[in-house]
Amino acid sequence: MKRKTWKKFLYTAPILYGVALGVDLCLGGAPEVPEPGSAADTLTIVDKRMAHLVYNLLDSNGMIRGADLVRGEKLFMRNCRPCHGDDGRRMNLSGDMWHPRYIGTTAHDEAPTFWYMMNFGDSVRGMLPYYDEIPLDEMVDIAGFSQTLPRHPWTAEEAAAAMKEDSILEERRKKANLQ
Repeated sequence: MKRKTWKKFLYTAPILYGVALGVDLCLGGAPEVPEPGSAADTLTIVDKRMAHLVYNLLDSNGMIRGADLVRGEKLFMRNCRPCHGDDGRRMNLSGDMWHPRYIGTTAHDEAPTFWYMMNFGDSVRGMLPYYDEIPLDEMVDIAGFSQTLPRHPWTAEEAAAAMKEDSILEERRKKANLQ
């Protein structure tokens, strides 16, 4: 391209692009949002739940906003405690004893992963999906409470208390077998 033609192109290209964009917006208008549940609504339940978490629930620190922690604790104790324990440390989610991960760890450090597993399960660890059993507002409260659970393994005092309780139970078993 000659120098004059090149300069002319540099000045007119942005103007032409702007005109084309303006014509497109004027003639085409803004895209319509499909009605939820309609044939045009192609979002899956996974897409919707994950988008709800990212756009409506997480603050800039990755914490759940708007959760009722008192209600979340009650719901956790009713729905989650049987498998995960009172403090969420009954199961090591990582399977690595040197680097354990508990509900509190995952909920706090990896909120999207925790939210996904809570809603849609985890077949590797045997976690069932609960998106169709637990209403969304209850899920929010459970997730908020789960972020307050301990993130680390037992302290030395907690481990000593557990070992003492185990030894008491073992003594009782031995006595029962002797009788």
